[in-house]
Amino acid sequence: MSRRLPPRRRLARSRWAISIAFGLGVIGFVGAAQWNSSLLRQQFITSAQTVLITQAEQLQRNQETLRAEIEAADDRVQGFQEQDAGSQAVLRRLNEELAAVRLAIGLEEVRGPGVVLEIADSQRAVPVGESAANYIVLVDDLRDIVTALWAAGAEAITIAGGAAEGIPSERIVASTSIDGAGPAILVNSARLSPPYRIEAIGPDGLHERFLTHPTYLGRVARRIEAYGLQFASEARDELTLAEFVGNTRLRWGAPIAVAD
Repeated sequence: MSRRLPPRRRLARSRWAISIAFGLGVIGFVGAAQWNSSLLRQQFITSAQTVLITQAEQLQRNQETLRAEIEAADDRVQGFQEQDAGSQAVLRRLNEELAAVRLAIGLEEVRGPGVVLEIADSQRAVPVGESAANYIVLVDDLRDIVTALWAAGAEAITIAGGAAEGIPSERIVASTSIDGAGPAILVNSARLSPPYRIEAIGPDGLHERFLTHPTYLGRVARRIEAYGLQFASEARDELTLAEFVGNTRLRWGAPIAVAD
């Protein structure tokens, strides 16, 4: 038969069981609270890390975009610099070509070795029955002298008229005309009178080549000898010829297209 515990011992055992249950309950509650806290902390840390990673990735993308823009800007700057350098080179070349053209058409003052010629009317008395035109400097005389100088290698020529010092000279260019104007000779748009002073710049030997050129010998030299036209010439180590002052445009002439 079973034995029954005394009431006092049964009560003590019940209290002990309740204490144990209460203790276990407290431990469970604390454990659960700590577990929940750990979960929340982990979720918070994970969320913060996610935000930081997202921001870092965005900053990296922004940095890559800025780097690409900087590289593109550098390329544009380099392109502009290369274009500017090319433009400067083209500008220098055009200026050099322009200077050469201006020199060739007489729009620049020139200096160099050359020759000085002077020709004037004869001082002889005109014989009866002979034309006085034979004893004065004619338009054809100046034209032949200029032609012989060009043929002898002259690079620039000027003509001045009158015995006074410092009279402006006329630069001979492609559009220059030498025509008669009564007792004077018209060179470009200037009326010149004798004595005529012709200056030319050219290579060594210009003076000798001029004096032996057929254009000079064929008529001018004969007239000097036959009618006593006053003539003198000499080589110079250095001359300065003024630039052409006037209009170089042709009024009626036009360039001819050359077929390839």
